[in-house]
Amino acid sequence: MSGALRPVTQAQLDGALANSNDWLHSNGSYGQTRYYAGSQINTKNVAKLRPAFVFQTAVMESMETAPIVVNGVMFLTTSYNHVYAIDAVTGKEFWHYKHKMGPITTFCCGPNNRGVAIGGDRLYMGTLDAKLVSLDAKTGKLLWETQIADPEQGYSETMAPVVVDDKVLIGTNGGEYGIRGFVKAFSANDGKLLWTFYTIPDKGHEGVWATKDATGRDMKRNIAAEKKMLADKGGDFYKTLGGGVWMRPRWTAPTSS
Repeated sequence: MSGALRPVTQAQLDGALANSNDWLHSNGSYGQTRYYAGSQINTKNVAKLRPAFVFQTAVMESMETAPIVVNGVMFLTTSYNHVYAIDAVTGKEFWHYKHKMGPITTFCCGPNNRGVAIGGDRLYMGTLDAKLVSLDAKTGKLLWETQIADPEQGYSETMAPVVVDDKVLIGTNGGEYGIRGFVKAFSANDGKLLWTFYTIPDKGHEGVWATKDATGRDMKRNIAAEKKMLADKGGDFYKTLGGGVWMRPRWTAPTSS
């Protein structure tokens, strides 16, 4: 591993938008703008760009990763949850991690992965079998893994997580299979679940018992019959209404009043 690699602090993650040397979030910053503050490439020299190296992965599949770069070290992922650490100047491989997939995976649109998150000296990745794994950024060694949700029920992970204040935030895929969407926070240190926010509430999910739409048009609903049908079927269908969160959530630091 490059001797230049250093742990990434929370202050660096907070200030990533103005960082022209590194790319510390898969979308550039907590604002998810994908804006890069550097000026080395501009309208005058962009036509002169040429390949500096080609890095060949071991996976012949789709690649939707957004690499992150820290002190000249690039971390990128491929389908089926491979992670590579390479020299961002030469393309030299430092290490390669391959996730040991569980017996069940459920995903609709390819075995994609959209990147890792970094915090301190650790990387974090969501997996197709709905796990969250933590890797040593210098060696690629697996430090811990935790089950986020049950892949047999349609859950999977392709999004890049978000690290903030020693927490790893991650949502879920699976809306096509009738899951219940969420964002969860795990301890960056040991992977313990800290909290869960569900995108589908357990109360009020049935909608509004209105007889007219927003324009005032009568929808000719039989509200009594609909309520009876709901009662007969049970009220737990919120568990299968979807609402997946499969792209990085935007986070804004609180301001003092």
